[in-house]
Amino acid sequence: MIKEAWVLRLKDKVKAENGLNGEWYFSDDLEEYDWLTTNLDKAILYLDKDQAIKDFKKHEQAMIDNFGSHAICNFGYTNIMSNFEFVEVEVEVIE
Repeated sequence: MIKEAWVLRLKDKVKAENGLNGEWYFSDDLEEYDWLTTNLDKAILYLDKDQAIKDFKKHEQAMIDNFGSHAICNFGYTNIMSNFEFVEVEVEVIE
């Protein structure tokens, strides 16, 4: 069965600022650049985009609650959405 899912792709303006070419995706499989990969198969796959957004927002709020309004929220909603965009992909689910 084919199902929709999402990955986070680095925005063009961020790639340009960092001298990166090609497609870069958010990944926890560390490569040349921390948290980035050019291999779509290594990108973090989000089966539920809305839940992922809620999780980013919860993480950001938890960091602010614990460390104050100037907390570093690398994996918070504001930082993720300013650097990445969701791209829909299709995955084959084997049942």
